[in-house]
Parts: sequence; C-alpha cells; structure tokens
Amino acid sequence: MKIFGGIVFLIGLWMMVSPQAVLGLHELRWIADYAFPGEAFIGALVCSGSLMLFGKGKLKENNNLRV
Repeated sequence: MKIFGGIVFLIGLWMMVSPQAVLGLHELRWIADYAFPGEAFIGALVCSGSLMLFGKGKLKENNNLRV
C-alpha cells in the first residue's frame, strides 16, 4: 500500500503544480494546458488522502513505540 500511496501522492502533487505552470518557465507552460478549474484544491485533498495509504509503523510489544 505504501507504493500505491506514493503514486497517489505524486498525482496529487502534479494536480497542485499544473495550474501554476503558466507562471513558470516558458518550456513548462504545456503542463497548464491539462489543468482544469479547481484542480489545485482537489490535488491538495488527494495528497492529504494519500497519507492514509502509507499506513502506520509496526508497534513494538515491549514499549509500544512505532518503528
């Protein structure tokens, strides 16, 4: 699930960056052609949701610390 969470996180990061590509380098402005209204907000939600897919660390039985 961690790999899937990482992929979803990268998709959300792309969604946050693509609407702002118009302001950047001329060579990267093609990225903004694929943006839609509200994409940055939805990308932030996707990134936040992907953190749940990373899961929790294993608990040690002797002192309940996460590894």
